[in-house]
Amino acid sequence: MENQIYTILIVDDNANNLKVLGGVLSEKGYEFRMAKSGMAALGILEKITPDLILLDIQMPEMDGFETCIKIKENTINAKIPVIFLTANTDSESIKKAFKAGGVDFITKPFNTDELLARIKTHIKLKCQTEELFRQNATKDKFFSIISHDLINPISSISGLSELFLEDIDDLDQEKMRIYLKHIYEAANFSLEILQNLLEWARMQQGSLTSVKNNVNLNTLLDDTMKGHYSQAIAKGINFEMSLGDNLKVFADEKMISTVVRNLISNAIKFTDKGGVISISSGIKVIDDKTVIETSIKDSGIGISEEDISKLFRIENNYSSQGTNNEKGTGLGLILCKEFINQNNGTIRVESEPNVGSDFVFTLDMAN
Repeated sequence: MENQIYTILIVDDNANNLKVLGGVLSEKGYEFRMAKSGMAALGILEKITPDLILLDIQMPEMDGFETCIKIKENTINAKIPVIFLTANTDSESIKKAFKAGGVDFITKPFNTDELLARIKTHIKLKCQTEELFRQNATKDKFFSIISHDLINPISSISGLSELFLEDIDDLDQEKMRIYLKHIYEAANFSLEILQNLLEWARMQQGSLTSVKNNVNLNTLLDDTMKGHYSQAIAKGINFEMSLGDNLKVFADEKMISTVVRNLISNAIKFTDKGGVISISSGIKVIDDKTVIETSIKDSGIGISEEDISKLFRIENNYSSQGTNNEKGTGLGLILCKEFINQNNGTIRVESEPNVGSDFVFTLDMAN
């Protein structure tokens, strides 16, 4: 907690109070924004999400109680702890403060040590709540994958194999091919889930850390693409590749291989028969830094703007079906984000429904 810089929004119509509070917070390393009215505070909250709000009660036009109620109407802002600043210590005012959504109150004139202690306590509680929520989301994701996403394909393999063995003497070549195709697809999906689950579990335990070396990205991309040829051929999907010469990145080869494997697998999953997947990579300068940027672009079903915001985040539990009703867990993209972050890179997606998706990631160039 000590190493992170937290932002506090101060709302008070008294300019002197704002100045004093700003000075106290600045001295302790907090960042802060100021608002002289409830409406101004709501305007600031449309642009930023502070870690805590110090809110004066007695303000013209819109008092602190009404301001707090309006702040809490927004689902994102509802999680921000609000500490009321008040000269009124009567029981009715305190009751209204908590009923409006406040977590605490400080009486004016305030004691600096008390103010800082309460701020630290409520920010710590907020961080602990968020971490608990993240851990619960991770646990729920695991249970969902194991109890549903993994059991279903394994059950399919077992059931189809049993039917195949029972009918083997009566099956012609075409029926055998259909049975084996379904068994192969279910086995392949199970393997993909298990690979992602094992890597994610190791990362949660802290036993998976990046070991960076100079990696030939051309070879990695080419080898991973070839490993997906059978899946692409089964759907009549064509690969196109455009790579710069001798591209080398400074990264963990296994992690980046996992990223590419997941992105290509998803591209195949969400692209219709006869579609195209384009893989390109080259040197690019971004914010005065020279990196290698790689794009894996498909002509598939695309993603809506609303769903794009759910990607890469385990708490959203986002998943969808492919063009042949292939299952998805969403865990692969979460791994991609984690692994790219561990290798000092960035990842983003550009997509449009019924047009396709383009997943783009950057990595540091090798020296």
